Amino acid sequence: MEKKEAPIIQTERLTLRPRAEKDIPNMMKMMNNDEVREFLGLNPPRDEHSMLEMVRNRTETKWTVALKDTDEFIGDVMIPEIAEGYLGGIGYRFMREHWGGGYAYEAVSAVIEHSKSTLHLTRLFATIDDKNIPSKKLIEKLGFTLVAVLPESHLHGRVADVAYYSRIV
Repeated sequence: MEKKEAPIIQTERLTLRPRAEKDIPNMMKMMNNDEVREFLGLNPPRDEHSMLEMVRNRTETKWTVALKDTDEFIGDVMIPEIAEGYLGGIGYRFMREHWGGGYAYEAVSAVIEHSKSTLHLTRLFATIDDKNIPSKKLIEKLGFTLVAVLPESHLHGRVADVAYYSRIV
């Protein structure tokens, strides 16, 4: 059986598409930036081999976010887990130089709409390091509600105070 890939989603300025090998240089640049890595977890990948594995690990809910005009990788959005076809966890990462330009809002909004219209999810959640103020502001702007802050909880392989957000889609 052929593995499904993420469908292409177009927004005003972006193309969300399956990961590709041509994305690896920018993926490495993003993942090796200390400001990006600060909230990613214990051991996010840093090397080309790991990036290649990420590219090959395509699923129908993992997208590269690329600028529409140039097809340049600027980040990614994913729903890495879906429980019972009802609840999905959403995550995102962007290259540091693309923070603050509205790209994350645009891309995550498109994935939220896709999760409703195509994946037929009912609810999405996001777990965010409680110290990651910009990400918390973004997810709140996207209509997520803070459910709880879980002290000293598991977050991507490390211990942190975790803000758990939820939203009906």
